[in-house]
Amino acid sequence: MAQSTLFVRDVPSVVESETGWVEKYPRKRWQRWLVRVGAALPFAAIAVWYHLASGGDWSGTPNGELAARVGSLDWSGQSLEAIGALYPFLTSLTAALIPGGALGLGLAGSLVAGVLLQLVIKAIKRRAFRVDNAVALFTALAATPLFAYVATTNYEATMGLALFCHGMIDLRRFVSSANTQAGFRAGVLFACSALSDSTGLLAAPAAAAAGVFLFPSRLKSRGANVMVVLFPTVAMLGSLALLGTVFGAGPFALFGSDPGWDPALVSAFVASMQTPSGWAFLAPAAVLLVSGLVLGFRWASLTSVIITALILLAYFLAVTPVGTAGNAYAMQLIVAIAITPAFPRGWRRHVVTATGVLLFAIGWISAFSRTTLISWVEVLTAGGLS
Repeated sequence: MAQSTLFVRDVPSVVESETGWVEKYPRKRWQRWLVRVGAALPFAAIAVWYHLASGGDWSGTPNGELAARVGSLDWSGQSLEAIGALYPFLTSLTAALIPGGALGLGLAGSLVAGVLLQLVIKAIKRRAFRVDNAVALFTALAATPLFAYVATTNYEATMGLALFCHGMIDLRRFVSSANTQAGFRAGVLFACSALSDSTGLLAAPAAAAAGVFLFPSRLKSRGANVMVVLFPTVAMLGSLALLGTVFGAGPFALFGSDPGWDPALVSAFVASMQTPSGWAFLAPAAVLLVSGLVLGFRWASLTSVIITALILLAYFLAVTPVGTAGNAYAMQLIVAIAITPAFPRGWRRHVVTATGVLLFAIGWISAFSRTTLISWVEVLTAGGLS
């Protein structure tokens, strides 16, 4: 008698590992930390240089504001407002434990950036990227003033980006290689990103979009993939909103401030579209969109547009904090590295390399078209750009 089953199994077309274990890179723990520290050292040197050049004045930077906010918190407060002042919780709590004020946060952010870059190197190695593609995309992410600015002056954003990066790498392993454990881990990482930086609230929706467009190992699993990725973030945000509502403080009490549509910010963005700064903000999404269409990934290429739209929405709702220059750029590079095919052939290989080169150029041009970054570079160069 033939054996019957209640469900017809959707057998994955690609399996990352028959044993469920994938070799780490570098293989030994001390080697991985050597890569992380080595990648962090240039950013740490920039943070120290900025501290010395500014005379210890970090005012106007996200780290300066975070250090001041954490230093002024009433840790004995038990109201929802006092708890809401901690948002984003992960970075506020860890910032309170990091000595050295804004400089300490800059050094911590540099180390987190080193961990992020080691994760990218590991993902590139596991997927066996072609050398020219790997160098172009990695350089576009790591070797621009935009990333250096975020890593050294914005501990919150760097932590959020690192968690988003780890989540995106695991998301691809989950969707395209049937690694279920990586999928659940990705969902938790995106939720942690939302608890680390308010811009991280965009991580789960952006990842869900990428997950829909990636080629799935299980053909009928697109809807389930989205649920796995979104559930931890939605559950966490819903719980916080419900808690605030139950205690009569409102659904946004534990998020620090209420979002609200700001026409002035909309007008400022429209005006910026007539300047190099505005075009530089939209340029990465345009480049990735065109590259995706040329390579034949028309739906996956929409991910960059979705990320840009989400960041703009957060900006118009006054959710995005000060000093987020570079966040959109870094998020789009991370997504591009996660979804780029590892073995493009012929002319497609050159398109991927050209995309990385263009994004690298955009990263440098953007740095010198934004007032925030120009001010930062002027301090580093002792006013040499003024």
